[in-house]
Amino acid sequence: MELNLTNVIYLFMRLSPFIIVGYFILQSLFESSTKGLFYLAGLLATTVVTILTSRNSMFKPNETTGTSCRGATLGNGEMSYLPLSQTTLMYSFIYSLTIVLEYGTLNMNIATIVIFVSLIIADWFGNRRCIRVLPNLITTWVIAIVIAYGWTSYLINTGYDIVFFQGISDANVCKMNTSNFRCRLKS
Repeated sequence: MELNLTNVIYLFMRLSPFIIVGYFILQSLFESSTKGLFYLAGLLATTVVTILTSRNSMFKPNETTGTSCRGATLGNGEMSYLPLSQTTLMYSFIYSLTIVLEYGTLNMNIATIVIFVSLIIADWFGNRRCIRVLPNLITTWVIAIVIAYGWTSYLINTGYDIVFFQGISDANVCKMNTSNFRCRLKS
């Protein structure tokens, strides 16, 4: 593989689901928290549901595809006929978006939203010949959106600090006066 901008972008796009999951897990490890485990539990549930759903015969391909389109395999068959990269990206996006909307930090997280949408579109565009039909993509998105929103809402409503990106809202600000800070926190 020749090293040029197109190949680097393609490689990043293909690895983006692993990079994002790695980010959540590493951040959790560095903070010595269990937030990453709760994120990972939801992602694992989403992936299992996606794999089980893909066992339906309507999602199986009609023709044999090349090795570049083969996903993870178990034995001689593919693990999932639905795109697991889209599952991971959409789950992570909805997980983050639910938290951002819940805590009212949308204006501070525009870049996060743009990056996730760009990665989802780039992954779909890069894999468009491998994602056999539009219903496969829509099914994947629906599974990821429903589980991510439900799981994240549940985590938020537990009352414990077990979700990422809580941040501060616009109501929680600190202002510096000549020699000291004045902060106000609103719940």
